[in-house]
Amino acid sequence: MRALRIDFVRSPSQPMLGWLVLALALAMLGLAGWQYLALKHRQEALAKAHQQQTQLQAESERQRLVALPPPMPAYVDDKRWHRAAHELALPWINTLRALEQATKPPIFLVGFKSDPATGRLQLDAEAPSLDAALDFVTALQAAPALSQTQILSHDESSDPQGRPLTRFSLQTRWVLAP
Repeated sequence: MRALRIDFVRSPSQPMLGWLVLALALAMLGLAGWQYLALKHRQEALAKAHQQQTQLQAESERQRLVALPPPMPAYVDDKRWHRAAHELALPWINTLRALEQATKPPIFLVGFKSDPATGRLQLDAEAPSLDAALDFVTALQAAPALSQTQILSHDESSDPQGRPLTRFSLQTRWVLAP
């Protein structure tokens, strides 16, 4: 048998292999930390580049849209819209103002027909006499907003109270402003 030798004064030495494993583990830990930081920097750079690319695309799209002509509304090609726009551009206000200024009692308008395509107006009116009707036609002929005013027909009769009444129709045209 072998004798055991115990020395309480001298401390046992650390094995060299333990120190080597510790140094290797610290080196691996440093390498992993360095790679982690490099990966973080790369991700930040990629995110920044992606954000710049998105902003560049948005700006180029905005500039492309600004350079495009404005879209034409769908109603522009509609014939009904063109006809309505044409009729709204007609001299309705001037025509109605001329009719209003010429129509004074004892003349009363009872009918109004217009043809926007030709500018022709047909008016049906009542007057107490043919002279009053002719005065009305003369007033319309003097109006600069109307032209070619003429009586088409007239009919003399009595109203329900027995007073004389002249019903007449006349035709006129509006004048388009230059």
